Amino acid sequence: MRFQLLGPLEVVGPGGPALITAERQRVVLAVLLLEPNRIVPVGRLVDAVWGASPPPTARAQIQICVSIVRASMAKAGLPDIIRTRSPGYLVEVGDGELDLHVFERAAAAGRTAAEAGRFAEAADAFETALGLWRGSSCFGGGITSTVLQAPAARLDEQRLAVVEQWVDARLALGLHQQLVARLIDLVMQNPLREHLRAQLMVALSRSGRQAEALEVYRRGRRELIDELGIEPGEELRRLQESILSGRLDGAPPADVPSTRTLPPTPAAPAAQAAPVAAATVADPPAVPRLLPGAIADFSGRDDLLARLEEALEEDTETSYALRIVSITGRGGVGKTTLAVHFGHSLAKRFPDGQMFAKLRGPSAQPILPTRILERFLRSLGIPGSGMPSTLEERAELFRNLVADRRILIVLDDAIDEEQVRWLLPGSSNCPVLITSRSRLAGLEGASCVQIDVFSTEQALQLLSRVLGPERVHGDLPSALQLTELCGNLALALRIVAARLVTRPHWPLSKLVARLRDERQRLDELTHGGVGVRAGLAMVYEGLPPDARRLFRRLSMLEAAEFASWVAGPLLDLPVTEAEDVLEFLVDAQLVDVDVVKGRRPRYRLHDLVRVYSQECLAEHESTAERSVVLGRVLSTWLLLVEEAHRRAYGGDHTLIHGEAPRLALEQSVVDRELADPLGWFEDERASLITAVRQAAGAGLDELCWDLALTSVTLFEMYGYFDDWRTTHEVALDVTRRNDNRRGQAAMLYSLGALHMFEYRLDEARGRLGPARELFRQVGDVHGEALAVRNLAFVDRIQGRLDEAMAGYEQALPMLAEVNDSTAEAHVLSNMAQIHLDRGLIAEGKRTMAAGLAAVERSGNRRVRAQILCRLGEAHLQIEEVTEAEYVFTQALETVRSVGDPVGECYALRGLAIVRSQQGSHRAAYEMLEQAMGIASRAREYLAIGRIQLSLGEVAADRGHYERAKEHIGTALDIFGRMQAASWQKRSARLMSEVCAASDDAAAAAAYARAGSV
Repeated sequence: MRFQLLGPLEVVGPGGPALITAERQRVVLAVLLLEPNRIVPVGRLVDAVWGASPPPTARAQIQICVSIVRASMAKAGLPDIIRTRSPGYLVEVGDGELDLHVFERAAAAGRTAAEAGRFAEAADAFETALGLWRGSSCFGGGITSTVLQAPAARLDEQRLAVVEQWVDARLALGLHQQLVARLIDLVMQNPLREHLRAQLMVALSRSGRQAEALEVYRRGRRELIDELGIEPGEELRRLQESILSGRLDGAPPADVPSTRTLPPTPAAPAAQAAPVAAATVADPPAVPRLLPGAIADFSGRDDLLARLEEALEEDTETSYALRIVSITGRGGVGKTTLAVHFGHSLAKRFPDGQMFAKLRGPSAQPILPTRILERFLRSLGIPGSGMPSTLEERAELFRNLVADRRILIVLDDAIDEEQVRWLLPGSSNCPVLITSRSRLAGLEGASCVQIDVFSTEQALQLLSRVLGPERVHGDLPSALQLTELCGNLALALRIVAARLVTRPHWPLSKLVARLRDERQRLDELTHGGVGVRAGLAMVYEGLPPDARRLFRRLSMLEAAEFASWVAGPLLDLPVTEAEDVLEFLVDAQLVDVDVVKGRRPRYRLHDLVRVYSQECLAEHESTAERSVVLGRVLSTWLLLVEEAHRRAYGGDHTLIHGEAPRLALEQSVVDRELADPLGWFEDERASLITAVRQAAGAGLDELCWDLALTSVTLFEMYGYFDDWRTTHEVALDVTRRNDNRRGQAAMLYSLGALHMFEYRLDEARGRLGPARELFRQVGDVHGEALAVRNLAFVDRIQGRLDEAMAGYEQALPMLAEVNDSTAEAHVLSNMAQIHLDRGLIAEGKRTMAAGLAAVERSGNRRVRAQILCRLGEAHLQIEEVTEAEYVFTQALETVRSVGDPVGECYALRGLAIVRSQQGSHRAAYEMLEQAMGIASRAREYLAIGRIQLSLGEVAADRGHYERAKEHIGTALDIFGRMQAASWQKRSARLMSEVCAASDDAAAAAAYARAGSV
């Protein structure tokens, strides 16, 4: 045989085996071999390789795969085996060249011989068929394609059926003693396969081991009840009765029907040819009652019960349509409990019965629809002898039997739509309730009810029902902490309640203390063989490799929520491909997603899911691997933050960069994420702060300070001063520990800038001085120039105008040397302000013109607006009101378009002064109030003080002297706390004028003296 599917996929030619190792190529070849000598469309191959989300180049990549497979076969001496035939490909397979064909022929020969009573011949044929299998799983389990899972499961089912037929033949030959050991092994591997269990019982009983045979029945009954919630089928029940009554004496009695009619021993040849009676439905029809018992303390789901009731209501216009409702949610959230409770509440509406089946067996393995249908048909009265052999026939019989009956069907823990479709009735009078971790979007016409964790109120209600309200409300703080530590998950809460019920002497606080340790939390959330970890493990083990890897690495993100792009660096895959893996985890209910209008979707892990994810991470990923992954994520953060700064600030200006790596992303992803850079900053702010902390914790000092400094754009623009301080103190600490002097200088410089914004000017000087010196020591001209510039600003605000001008003049050529035109514009703008403060209007205008020229080179619209505001001030000083109105209006339009709230309050203040000078005092006052609100939210204290001063001027112009004094007094207090000497003097002079106008000569004289100092 050249082609082998029954085990690891292999192709062997005259030149030896064909080396086909890549999974994608093996998937393509497997799909072609499953339909030999038939054309397989390219679309089907695309589905097999990529599922529902193929890349745009999928068809081209399939062509490449086929070419590689062809080349491998040619090297093995099998050229021209795969042919191109529109609309796809076919593989030419000769007679006897494919092991699957040989298997099917041998199995068919065995069945023919068995039907004719030639059991030795049948056993030989079955052995030949089974000998072709080189493992217990089709393809050897090395192919993960979801499209191939169904045919693989079907072939595995055929293998087991042939095993059972071989056992039947051997039993008929009287070889029961030789079969016992093999049957014990087979039953252990397939505990829910009833015919194998029946064969073991027969072999044991015929070997004189009746007690062991009955124990096999008892163990099987427990397995079926625990896993599927049903009793054993008729074959096992009748066989047990025969053993108990002593009627199993070497051959089954004539009145005991079985699924395949157990073969007699050679001593009873007359029974061999006895025909199997046709199946008949019991009269009256059987009424199945398969729902498990409902729990007595069900609570907290009234809203969901109402939604389920509504979803199952018949639509009078489409009363013939099948009614399907799926309950979806993560494991442990209470889906099964809700479905069972709801099913029992509807019992009177479905007098013909309620069916229930678990669709997952041990270790999360799917239970095949053939097995479920066998259970359903038995519960409807179909004996084993009348059970159809094929899936299609069983589904048809099931639909026929329930067509005119009112039965509720509950399918628990469904894996996918394909598993469910075979179990659906054909009429609307039998509604179907499905629970699943996945959103079964492919079930046409199905309604979906999403079940989430309890609210805090619902969680307390559940604890109260189980523990009693006195115990819960007697220690309400501990009860609230319990709900929080359980993540409000129903399963976790029930486990906690069960543990406390059995320990009435425990205070709630004791279990709280035990749950606080995350390393032990999942151990604590286990009781009576039920645990949160087991449910999560079942889902995790069923994931494909990339999804498992992403799931455990997500716990490396310490932020409470995250964006989808992080999946790319976590997996080291293109972002679009990795995002598909993330959505797979969302569908599996392992990752939550929040969609808020106006924001990008945010993803997060439930608290208990995060704990399990961390366990998986520790088990499967080494410290070195985790370090590499974290480095990739943080490097991607740095790339995005840096690009967001460029887009928001008009370029890469006024920013010192480190030497940390930037991990490249697809340009389309960068453009998508940063279409609104400031909005992106807002969405990512909390995650960004956490990223800085993680970089510090990992000892990545260069990356840490670079990330912190680049984020200042956000912190400055929106006044997030606490975040600014937190990130920089963390970064300063790690740079000091690693003796990173340039990083220390950068953090000291930026913290000095923060103190400037807070107008803690002495503290600013204390940071900026050491920063300037460190920059000088490491030879960083750019950093030194920025530190000198900021020290000059401190001098200007504190009234030392000569020192300030000297500092600006020193910084200007250094900034020109490093080509930071934005910082140049800043310096020129401040120099212009000094000229204005000294009354040198013409000099101020010339300097501002130079600043505007510099800012045109940088393209920084924010700084341009700042210079326009200063130009407006110059126009006002020489009473050029119309010109001032024009430039302030330009500035206001600019700052609003770039989202600069600080710039907006200065532009509004300037326009308000224009309105006041035009005689529109009311409009001026309203505009200043608007500016005050913006400045207060931004915590821009200098702007607040100047606006208060302007409000005092407007009030004084209107003759409202007491109100003017209030505003000016507030301004004086602000400027005093800021140590803004020049503004203090200006405010004092204005207060003197107002006091004089209100006939308060003493106060006027006092303020006049203060204003002249």
